[in-house]
Amino acid sequence: MAQYTFKTDDGLYDVEKLNDTAKTAFNYLAEIQTEVQGLSKRIDVLQAASSAYNAAIMDNLDEEALINEEEEVAQLEED
Repeated sequence: MAQYTFKTDDGLYDVEKLNDTAKTAFNYLAEIQTEVQGLSKRIDVLQAASSAYNAAIMDNLDEEALINEEEEVAQLEED
Protein backbone atom coordinates (compact mmCIF):
# COMPACT_ATOMS: atom_id res chain seq x y z
CA MET A 1 0.00 0.00 0.00
CA ALA A 2 1.31 3.42 -0.93
CA GLN A 3 2.18 5.79 1.85
CA TYR A 4 0.62 9.20 1.35
CA THR A 5 2.38 12.16 2.89
CA PHE A 6 1.61 15.81 3.40
CA LYS A 7 4.53 18.23 3.40
CA THR A 8 4.65 21.52 5.28
CA ASP A 9 7.42 23.83 6.42
CA ASP A 10 7.41 21.90 9.72
CA GLY A 11 8.03 18.52 8.11
CA LEU A 12 6.51 15.52 6.37
CA TYR A 13 3.32 13.99 7.78
CA ASP A 14 2.00 10.45 7.32
CA VAL A 15 -1.59 10.99 6.19
CA GLU A 16 -2.72 7.61 7.58
CA LYS A 17 -1.80 8.81 11.08
CA LEU A 18 -3.86 12.01 10.82
CA ASN A 19 -7.42 12.27 12.17
CA ASP A 20 -10.41 11.54 9.95
CA THR A 21 -11.07 15.21 9.18
CA ALA A 22 -7.51 15.70 7.92
CA LYS A 23 -7.64 12.44 5.92
CA THR A 24 -10.88 13.50 4.24
CA ALA A 25 -9.49 16.95 3.50
CA PHE A 26 -6.31 15.37 2.07
CA ASN A 27 -8.36 13.15 -0.25
CA TYR A 28 -10.43 16.09 -1.46
CA LEU A 29 -7.29 18.16 -1.95
CA ALA A 30 -5.73 15.38 -4.04
CA GLU A 31 -8.89 15.19 -6.19
CA ILE A 32 -8.97 18.95 -6.61
CA GLN A 33 -5.32 19.12 -7.63
CA THR A 34 -5.86 16.35 -10.18
CA GLU A 35 -8.88 18.21 -11.58
CA VAL A 36 -6.94 21.49 -11.74
CA GLN A 37 -4.13 19.76 -13.67
CA GLY A 38 -6.67 18.31 -16.11
CA LEU A 39 -8.37 21.66 -16.59
CA SER A 40 -5.03 23.39 -17.08
CA LYS A 41 -4.20 20.94 -19.86
CA ARG A 42 -7.64 21.55 -21.39
CA ILE A 43 -7.08 25.32 -21.25
CA ASP A 44 -3.72 24.88 -23.00
CA VAL A 45 -5.41 22.88 -25.77
CA LEU A 46 -8.18 25.46 -26.17
CA GLN A 47 -5.70 28.35 -26.25
CA ALA A 48 -3.67 26.57 -28.93
CA ALA A 49 -6.84 25.96 -30.95
CA SER A 50 -7.84 29.60 -30.53
CA SER A 51 -4.45 30.74 -31.80
CA ALA A 52 -4.69 28.39 -34.78
CA TYR A 53 -8.15 29.63 -35.74
CA ASN A 54 -7.09 33.25 -35.30
CA ALA A 55 -4.10 32.61 -37.58
CA ALA A 56 -6.40 30.97 -40.15
CA ILE A 57 -8.63 34.05 -40.15
CA MET A 58 -5.66 36.42 -40.38
CA ASP A 59 -4.22 34.42 -43.31
CA ASN A 60 -7.53 34.62 -45.17
CA LEU A 61 -8.60 38.23 -44.69
CA ASP A 62 -9.88 39.82 -47.87
CA GLU A 63 -9.83 43.52 -48.73
CA GLU A 64 -13.44 43.18 -49.99
CA ALA A 65 -14.55 42.32 -46.45
CA LEU A 66 -12.82 45.35 -44.91
CA ILE A 67 -15.30 47.85 -43.47
CA ASN A 68 -14.52 51.52 -43.00
CA GLU A 69 -15.35 51.90 -39.32
CA GLU A 70 -16.25 55.59 -39.59
CA GLU A 71 -18.77 54.90 -42.37
CA GLU A 72 -20.20 51.96 -40.40
CA VAL A 73 -20.68 54.10 -37.27
CA ALA A 74 -22.32 56.89 -39.31
CA GLN A 75 -24.65 54.36 -40.93
CA LEU A 76 -25.66 52.96 -37.55
CA GLU A 77 -26.35 56.45 -36.20
CA GLU A 78 -28.63 57.23 -39.18
CA ASP A 79 -30.70 54.08 -38.61
